[in-house]
Amino acid sequence: MLNHSFFKSLLFFGAGAVLTSTGERDMEKLGGLIHGMPLTSFAVLIGCVAISALPPFNGFVSEWLIFQAVLQSPELPQWALKIMLPAVGALLALAAALAAACFVKAFGISFLGRPRSPAAQAAREVDRYSLAAMFILAALCLVAGILPGLLIDALSPITLGILGGRMPIQADEPWLSIVPIAESRSSYNGLLVMLFITISASFAVYFIHRFASHAVRRGPAWGCGFSDPTPMAQYTGGSFAQPIRRVFGTLAFHARDHVEMPAPGDVRPARLRIELHDLIWEGLYAPIADAVGFASDRLNRLQFLTIRRYLSLVFATLVTLLLVLAIWS
Repeated sequence: MLNHSFFKSLLFFGAGAVLTSTGERDMEKLGGLIHGMPLTSFAVLIGCVAISALPPFNGFVSEWLIFQAVLQSPELPQWALKIMLPAVGALLALAAALAAACFVKAFGISFLGRPRSPAAQAAREVDRYSLAAMFILAALCLVAGILPGLLIDALSPITLGILGGRMPIQADEPWLSIVPIAESRSSYNGLLVMLFITISASFAVYFIHRFASHAVRRGPAWGCGFSDPTPMAQYTGGSFAQPIRRVFGTLAFHARDHVEMPAPGDVRPARLRIELHDLIWEGLYAPIADAVGFASDRLNRLQFLTIRRYLSLVFATLVTLLLVLAIWS
């Protein structure tokens, strides 16, 4: 919960910064924001990496600890839980993969590429207080990822009060590692992981620039056959999500693609219309919302009664209450 409060707040602040700078809520009308809003783009990128559960940020620590609990499921006495928890672990891995795909789409379509609207073209950085709020949360995401033992020890009174037990004292572990059960079983060191990622990336950048840059031939970027690259030729959010929608959409959202392709020689444009259904909303929430709306429309008539009808309603209510009290007593 604490880790989610860090990176989700960061992403909400990032969305607010984009909305403040561009006035747009539609990702399809953004693009190229990394040029006009580089600091916001960097902070949002950290939030995307953290929520996608990638090391060395705090989202990975949360996922890793949950997986450690799943791996201990054979020790549970109930057979139902022994069977169910591995399935929960598989669903957790699937959720992490879908979250990564979701935020690759969100960041790529919004911040990369070329601007798709005048508002995105004119986007500039937000005020320094908004940037400070985002970078404080980004720093917390990093600190909680490389030094998670400090937060686990700080939260141990809460787990002790709820579960009656606690994890080992992480401050006693060497090299700032975290050990959820026993050192002989599992341990994770976010600081060493960060150092490994930093050193590996630095070596990769050095060798690429040292040995590969001289052999590169520079030329115009391939624009898929378009002589003048335009934002219209860029990948869109719908294009990015199409493979995932084809895999999951048919079952989860009853997705349907309606293609209108004119005959050869017809000057009308081709059209693609995507039909989606939210089964949870339509099956659970929509009937409740319709019932509340129906009742509200009927009760709304009470606001426009005459004085005589108001008095009659009050009298009928009073008589009804007296009858209920008489029957009750």
